[in-house]
Amino acid sequence: MFRNKIIYAFLFVLTAFVVKSNDLLTKAEKAYDNRQYKNAIASYEQLIKEGYNSDKLFYNLGNAYYRNNELGRAIYNYELAKKINPNDEDVKNNLSIAYSKTIDKIETKENFFISAVKTNVLSSFSTTSWAWLSILLCAITFLFLFIFVSAPSIGLKRFSFFISVMAVIGFFIIYFLGYSAVKANQQNNFAVITAPQTKVFTEPTSVSVSKFGLHEGTRVRIIELNADWVLIKLENGNEGWLKLSEVGVF
Repeated sequence: MFRNKIIYAFLFVLTAFVVKSNDLLTKAEKAYDNRQYKNAIASYEQLIKEGYNSDKLFYNLGNAYYRNNELGRAIYNYELAKKINPNDEDVKNNLSIAYSKTIDKIETKENFFISAVKTNVLSSFSTTSWAWLSILLCAITFLFLFIFVSAPSIGLKRFSFFISVMAVIGFFIIYFLGYSAVKANQQNNFAVITAPQTKVFTEPTSVSVSKFGLHEGTRVRIIELNADWVLIKLENGNEGWLKLSEVGVF
């Protein structure tokens, strides 16, 4: 009897949560359609605070910020959406458009072509997708090895052996790319400037020397984080400290 009451209470809370989430989502979408972007932003942000996260939610929030002329926060939410679903074409297109409107144009020390290819390849799939591709190629290898061993004809043996060799080569390539993607996710944390304009300091304190300034939407690499400050590095090698409240970490 007591257990049934607990189950009913849990179902009631769950139902209430779902209903409230749907109401907020409907409210946000209606506000966006009516060009009330601040109201849409408030509803989407409330959904996120309540633990409702998805690539579509971040994408819609990014659109609302973009329409509200808050470029930095738009890019930040597009990046969050891309992190969840790297292959979403709408997210990639809007992110490209938003980045093209940023003020700061940072030249990279690394060869641009190599850097772009490496980034695009590693971000083509999630780390889970790389893992499944490795498993699939491994399964194909064993399947065609079995066919090679049991094949009745020389022609089929040659074909299955060739496919097995190709699958093994593909497995090692995919495994390497997947490992590189995991390593990149672990080591390369990034952030986007969300404040309209900010200063980069030599030390994590406002009384230190200001080295240079950055504008909203600029993407930076994170070197170190503490309670209130973040040490960042630009593509051109410049480093400095920013207030954590002025960036969105993803």
